[in-house]
Amino acid sequence: MARTRRSSGNLPAEITSFVGRRQQLGDIRKKLTAARLVSLVGPGGAGKSRLALRIAADLARGFADGAWWVELAEVRDAALVANSVVAALDLRDQAGTEPAQILASYLREKRLLLVVDNCEHLLGEAAQLVAEVLRA
Repeated sequence: MARTRRSSGNLPAEITSFVGRRQQLGDIRKKLTAARLVSLVGPGGAGKSRLALRIAADLARGFADGAWWVELAEVRDAALVANSVVAALDLRDQAGTEPAQILASYLREKRLLLVVDNCEHLLGEAAQLVAEVLRA
């Protein structure tokens, strides 16, 4: 089985202060207690990534296997979405095993928060991968 060398996550450092949005933070916290998938949607520049990072940092300690950030902004090939998640989770490559299978096998036994950011240009592939992970 794939193993990770880190267990607490890979959230990027918060380099700016976070002001306001208490209502949104509370709403997201509630949603995450009831659902395995929460999507933040809105126009570019609205602060979705910053909001996601703040909530992930706030909640990370509540996840035994950490909080993990997957940045897809630079990924241009939809076929590389699963590979990007495998890399973000710092999983070892397993020759002959599809990245989606590696993820499903690894995540099945884990309790972690996975934030997939900037996936709007890869929406079909990202949605398919998330659906597979949720089924695992």
